[in-house]
Amino acid sequence: MSHVSGKVYCGREHLELQFKLKDRAFRKSETQTVRFDYAEIEKAEFMTGWFRPKILVFQTRSPEKLDGFPGSQVGRIELLVAGRSVTEARKVSELIRFKQSEAFLAESEARLNRLREDEA
Repeated sequence: MSHVSGKVYCGREHLELQFKLKDRAFRKSETQTVRFDYAEIEKAEFMTGWFRPKILVFQTRSPEKLDGFPGSQVGRIELLVAGRSVTEARKVSELIRFKQSEAFLAESEARLNRLREDEA
């Protein structure tokens, strides 16, 4: 039976999903990292409820990037959040939405600048 552990890193320009497979006590794989630009993220949502596990749902517009990620389903993964990380996981979805809005604003400004240059 294998076990997956990992973390989500929210950087300035991109988000990283890092994971490691542990198979039995002595066999461990190398940490694998999947990087996403914030514009590639479709959804990041923290889900919780009474007597239910805390889950961070992550969905991307680039499903091929999650091909090697254990348990992924067509660009979507559900990450079980450890008890000590619940406070941070609640903040992740809000931070991602903020970073997405910054990325979309920068993309819109670049598009407008190109249009202005074409008109001139």
